[in-house]
Amino acid sequence: MRNISAALVTGLFLAFGAVDSRAQVGITYPSLSGETLDGKAITMPDNAKGKFTIVGMAHSTDAEQDLKTWMDPIYQKYIAKTGLLDAAEDVNVYFIPMFSGSSLPFYDKAKNKMKSTTQEDLQSHVIFYKGEISSYKEKLLIEKKDTPYIFVLDKNGKVVFATNGEWTEAKMDAMDEKIE
Repeated sequence: MRNISAALVTGLFLAFGAVDSRAQVGITYPSLSGETLDGKAITMPDNAKGKFTIVGMAHSTDAEQDLKTWMDPIYQKYIAKTGLLDAAEDVNVYFIPMFSGSSLPFYDKAKNKMKSTTQEDLQSHVIFYKGEISSYKEKLLIEKKDTPYIFVLDKNGKVVFATNGEWTEAKMDAMDEKIE
């Protein structure tokens, strides 16, 4: 987790497929294609089917501070699996920087910088996306540009949990309850 925070400071527009309002719970996560930092093409939710999946999104640098509060707890529990019972959890985790409009010229530079500063075990968990974001904002009810959003998808790609804002233990507990 040591380098992910430093990479976020690069001014990326991070996109974490998630939302605070409960209205989007029950919908199938919209199709989103991108490339991981280790060069693999990924299409969500297709590549995530079969496992519960945590998707994090924030589409501006204003959300960076609150987004950072989620990174370490999610990394420790679901990627590094440092807790006593964490090894039993088989969950996909994806952080999605999204680039659209005026941020598109920064896509390659941000991706290269993030790749060079992100530890190897995280690179397959970061999906870079470029294209329009308005349909994702509409479908996922993303209303606050300055707020990170977190979603949990079930094994079929349906949104079963959504929240936004900074990490709290209560939000993490509520998210964990949705992951079977």
